[in-house]
Amino acid sequence: MSPNNINKITKQGIEDYNIVLNDIKSLLNKAKANAYKAVDNVRVQTYWQVGERIVREELRQSRADYGRSIIEQLSKDIGLSGALIWRLVQFYKAYPILVTVSRDLSWSHYEVLITIKNKEERDFYEAYITANKGSSRDLRKAVRERLSDKFKKGFNVHLSPSATKLMPNDVFKSAYNFDFLELKKDYNEKDLKDALLKRFEEFVKELGNDFFVGRREVPILISGNYDKVDLELFHAGLMCYILVEIKTEPFRHSHVSQMYSYLNWYKKNKLRKSQNMPVGLIICKSKDEETVHYALGELKREIFVSEYKLKLPSEKEIIEGLG
Repeated sequence: MSPNNINKITKQGIEDYNIVLNDIKSLLNKAKANAYKAVDNVRVQTYWQVGERIVREELRQSRADYGRSIIEQLSKDIGLSGALIWRLVQFYKAYPILVTVSRDLSWSHYEVLITIKNKEERDFYEAYITANKGSSRDLRKAVRERLSDKFKKGFNVHLSPSATKLMPNDVFKSAYNFDFLELKKDYNEKDLKDALLKRFEEFVKELGNDFFVGRREVPILISGNYDKVDLELFHAGLMCYILVEIKTEPFRHSHVSQMYSYLNWYKKNKLRKSQNMPVGLIICKSKDEETVHYALGELKREIFVSEYKLKLPSEKEIIEGLG
């Protein structure tokens, strides 16, 4: 066989390999997405079971005030917020038959649906968002615009992704998967940040599309004191700076005030006319939704809080960590 033929075969082999590589990457990414979806399906079904158990006990006790007292006591004993437990009860009451709970919808979807008291309207929005494969944000928008009323009046209603302006809620994830990192068990914040820098390309890929890297450990001078932002990014779709802070501890209120000062500094010193306001992303070891809710307050459109996972949780860990 001549050298030319060998070269041709080698080139063809590289092309074939790239096809195989891309196919495998696609399979792995799909599997990862399915794994996270499976985790949320377990969450939804377990939440339904918890709601059913509480309602069953309410009916057995036949006391008007028992529902409130059991929620308060459970909140203390199992560590879930009273507000969340109350929503679990409402979830069961809205969907008393488990098989009617769709595997295509997340807990975020159901948190919106259970606020709709009229069953006919709730069924409409559930069918609408399922058919259009919309996010919980799309569902909230549909409810706010009262699409069910428009549908009853004969208007055609459909989800138009191109007409939906990209918002930070569409960009940031509730949890980021850092399973590509190799960390010792007693790692600290510096270890985590160093590991992310070593696998920086994979880190940015996990954040999502349209992120452009700015600078790392950006110095900020406030009142004569220097501080550093862990990471400065720019998002092409949002047209704004994204300031990222990495924390190896559970979310704390103080993280918000720190990030808010960084955002204000950027607004004054870095913002250009063509840009939107900067947005902050705090990635913590864990977060409590109620703590995040009250810590952010009116800052929910400026600061977002996520958690990171070093590995996908086991079934036991999923059930134990549902709160």
